[in-house]
Amino acid sequence: MDLDPNDATLFSNRSLCWLRMGDGQKAFLDALELREMRPNWPKACYRLGAALMTLKDYESACEALFDGFKLDPDNAEIERALRTGILTVALAS
Repeated sequence: MDLDPNDATLFSNRSLCWLRMGDGQKAFLDALELREMRPNWPKACYRLGAALMTLKDYESACEALFDGFKLDPDNAEIERALRTGILTVALAS
């Protein structure tokens, strides 16, 4: 990251690492930076949505995931995460 702070792939991968380590806040910060770098990249939307789900901000997660779904409607991973988020929001209300 020090060598190329504009490499979106590095932010994406580190966000995933933070998620797998259980640190939703750090995953969120990297995903937010990633989304700013590449706003039209479905994976950026997915990473942000996944981080927000971990932080239990389900409505914002659904918004991010839906943005990704609009960019790539054939992406099964995004669709699955979006369905999970919508179901979680519905059950919480």
